[in-house]
Amino acid sequence: MANKEATEGRSLLSNSDLKHPWVRFIYWLVFVSLVLGVLTAFIPLLWGVMNALKAPRDIFAFPPRILPQPVSNPLKWEWGNYAEAWQKVNFPKYFLNTIILALGVWFFNIFPSALAGYAISKFRSRLSRAMAFLFFMTLMVPFEAIMIPLYLTVKDLPFLGINLLQDRWGGGMMAVILPAGANAFNIFVFKGFFDDIPRDLMEAARIDGAGEWKIFLVIVVPLSRSIIAVLSIFSIMGTWNDFFWPMIVMHNEKFHPIMLKLYNFSLSPVSESVVLASLILATIPPIILFLIFQRQIMRGIALSGLKY
Repeated sequence: MANKEATEGRSLLSNSDLKHPWVRFIYWLVFVSLVLGVLTAFIPLLWGVMNALKAPRDIFAFPPRILPQPVSNPLKWEWGNYAEAWQKVNFPKYFLNTIILALGVWFFNIFPSALAGYAISKFRSRLSRAMAFLFFMTLMVPFEAIMIPLYLTVKDLPFLGINLLQDRWGGGMMAVILPAGANAFNIFVFKGFFDDIPRDLMEAARIDGAGEWKIFLVIVVPLSRSIIAVLSIFSIMGTWNDFFWPMIVMHNEKFHPIMLKLYNFSLSPVSESVVLASLILATIPPIILFLIFQRQIMRGIALSGLKY
């Protein structure tokens, strides 16, 4: 019985609880509400996919038309919109730019944050609480308040005099990647997760002669795979959808990520159907990424810590 429960996983309600009529009623009520919520989020995506297969006259028709005109041939979808969008946007090139940018942001977002969270969690000192407070206080500062100082910083790095907006630094890519290393939210999440790791594991490793780097890489990181997976997805998705900051610092179109390219593409003389098709194509990689790592994401969101 215990093996069966471990295989199926734990839940808030057991099979005996579901035998009660009121519990079962509330369970199905919550289930139906969640399904309706999923449909509410899914309908705009479905509507965009369908409008991308229509002629422009059908998109702005009132009342809205689900199927394209003429009604005598309702299954005549404009599949050429997707082919035209793929060709005109040059998706392979800008997908590659976005992947390179996302990987750079991911490294500078996760690794320094994990180190900072580990230091705040495990290295207790008189200044640890003050340092943690200063880190977490930056969560209250909106990006608009630091946008101009950050732009001036990446345009002329202090002491080095390097302009990260130049083409030799990725046309502004490094201006997006390097600031990602200071992420108070990730530090806060890592610290909370590392607090649940028993100190006995680290003390035993120190007795065996392991240094702090080895303890962090061999013990802490493997135990933190779930939370690393969650924050990695957040980092990659955030970079994939980011538009405002790359628009400010990336001026050479050759290095643009996909969202910035789609914005410029929408300003060109092209039909709304093709623009919608390009937007739908840009959403496919994040959806595939979520489907691949959904189990790790669900485990990490629970933030359950260690299982004994």
